[in-house]
Amino acid sequence: MVVKERRGRRRYVAFEVTSEELLGAEALLSTMRSLSSGRKAPKLIQFDGHLGVVRCDLRELAWTKELLVSAGARLGSSIGTLSTSGTLHALRERLHLPEGEGRRRG
Repeated sequence: MVVKERRGRRRYVAFEVTSEELLGAEALLSTMRSLSSGRKAPKLIQFDGHLGVVRCDLRELAWTKELLVSAGARLGSSIGTLSTSGTLHALRERLHLPEGEGRRRG
């Protein structure tokens, strides 16, 4: 059995927040969790208040994009998706995003 068959294929979605105030990662994450209504909320990989990346399952891609827009509206901001990729490395290269401060397995 291949690992992807067990855990599913992942997608990484880059998004941009447009607002007058800097949006906090905790506020965005808690809003996404409250709006997910029983579904597994996407994982916030990287966020600096303006640009961010979330990880989701391939089957949940359209729902994740809608969730980001809804979370932005609830927080009084506008969130738009920039790009989607199957690998985090390709997404960061395409959009010239800095390396995140995520956890690494050692």
